[in-house]
Amino acid sequence: QTNAQIEAPNPENVITLPRPRLRQAVAQSKRQKFKICPFVNERTGSRSWRVAGSKRDGTRVRENFADEAAARCRQIELETEFLRGAAETNIRATKLTAEQIQLAEVAVIKLGEDWSRLLDAVDFWKTHANKNAPKDSPRIDDAVEQFLAWLTPAPFRDATKRNWKYRLGVFKNSVQNVRVSEVTPDFIDDFLTKRDTTPGGKDTDRRAVSRFFSWCIERPRRWVLTNPCRDVKVPQGQSAPPSVLSVDQCQSLLRAAEAHKDGLLAPYVAVCLFGGLRPFEAGRLPWAQVNLKDKEILLEATQTKTNTSRTVTIEPTLAKWLKAYKGCEFFPANWRKEFDAVRAAAGITEWPHDVMRHTAISHHFRKHKSYGKAAEQFGNSEAIIKKHYQGRVNSNDTKKFYALAPTKKTGRATRTKMP
Repeated sequence: QTNAQIEAPNPENVITLPRPRLRQAVAQSKRQKFKICPFVNERTGSRSWRVAGSKRDGTRVRENFADEAAARCRQIELETEFLRGAAETNIRATKLTAEQIQLAEVAVIKLGEDWSRLLDAVDFWKTHANKNAPKDSPRIDDAVEQFLAWLTPAPFRDATKRNWKYRLGVFKNSVQNVRVSEVTPDFIDDFLTKRDTTPGGKDTDRRAVSRFFSWCIERPRRWVLTNPCRDVKVPQGQSAPPSVLSVDQCQSLLRAAEAHKDGLLAPYVAVCLFGGLRPFEAGRLPWAQVNLKDKEILLEATQTKTNTSRTVTIEPTLAKWLKAYKGCEFFPANWRKEFDAVRAAAGITEWPHDVMRHTAISHHFRKHKSYGKAAEQFGNSEAIIKKHYQGRVNSNDTKKFYALAPTKKTGRATRTKMP
């Protein structure tokens, strides 16, 4: 007698089935797409039966049941559904490979309701897009080297060239040396995620790499069809408020500039501190663009950050400094070395980016109380003025700031040949 006959209350009603052979059981288990196994929740310690597997469309199934019988029922449902799907797809004869069938299915899904226009899309590709398809795309190392060779004589600002060269060097040394046509938005995202820098720094990296890929798209190269950086967004964190120099720091800086080599950097410090010029704008400023009679400084589009010309009104305090040092270079040789010496003499150790410009804008707005005037004077939008520079300084400090006149009536201009 079998165990079933012994345990059953009415043995005469039990039909004894032969036990499956071990080899048949193993084969059947291998054919099953959904498995049943005991499962213990490590957090709660509860025990259950898990049905696990993958549907025909790739969807993973992991369902837990309190008893094995319920799990068996669900397993049978899933197996039946899987086999029914096989019957629906496998009965069609085709000359396509499994990979080709999969690509065709994806194309139909992407077209959605326009799936019947699939052949039109193929014809368009063969007629137009195929002619522009990238061929023999170089690897990143080689492409970056070619870009830098092209960049050297290109008519860009020196600061721009240095920035692109540095950031593309970081990009090249941080990623796999794949072909540029193989780079995807996810590839760029992965590079930026691993960069240990601020959100602003990551966005600057993205813009430099984007310029490189735009160059790769251009003729005669056409190594890529689209710019992978176009769909990459860098989340921006909360930016720190602009830093400004105190009136005492401004006075120390101006006096140190006057004392250093007979006022070598006094004109530079004056136009940045009272005129709000950026360092590279002051570095490109010739005296021919300084109109003391009409109290204006003209900055051409090639000299500004925004590539648009602007006219800076010369305030009375700035006029005194420019008259005292008329004809002196704004950006002398060895500027960095000389300016570091002036800063050290002034006792200023920390030097935030564009701090003299931020100081100039803050005091200008406090004096004139006009978003429009400040925006026109410094080449910003009114929204930027309102967001960053309103209330940075008080009225008493502004009066003291504009009272910082030169101690000398004339400076190095007495020994400098006028242009």
